Amino acid sequence: MELAMGDWTLPNWFAGMADVLSVLGFLVTGWVGWQAREIKEYFFNRVRIGEIIPELSKDSEELLKSIREWEASTTDEKRVHLAIVKIKGRLVNLKGKLQSDEKKSLLNVLAKVERKRFYFLPGNVSDISVADAWEIARDLNGMIVQIESAHKDSSWRQR
Repeated sequence: MELAMGDWTLPNWFAGMADVLSVLGFLVTGWVGWQAREIKEYFFNRVRIGEIIPELSKDSEELLKSIREWEASTTDEKRVHLAIVKIKGRLVNLKGKLQSDEKKSLLNVLAKVERKRFYFLPGNVSDISVADAWEIARDLNGMIVQIESAHKDSSWRQR
């Protein structure tokens, strides 16, 4: 007796097992894709942090110079406020790239720059006084050192 190809069937349990394995394979593929994206974002952010920190350090030096000139009355507060706005932009850019401890320090500095009124309305940068500017500069320098050290540590771990 000769069997035709259409007469041959697989057992029911085999078809059920194939369905389960297909779904499981899809879930594993999705998880691997998600992990790959997370790893790519981590390394991209680490590279960007290394580029942003020197720019932020330069902006911090400009802020300190502007504050000293403002205190010595050789210039007005506009340069200080302009430097603070520039720093604020870099901090907002950096915010999504940091880990928890570094991010807390950044959010502390950002809160002093934004000076929220009624917990949600942003304050005006032009209202920042000399004392407030010194406080921002102090906290900013501490944050830069913290992030720079963590970035160097992560680079060292990769070796």
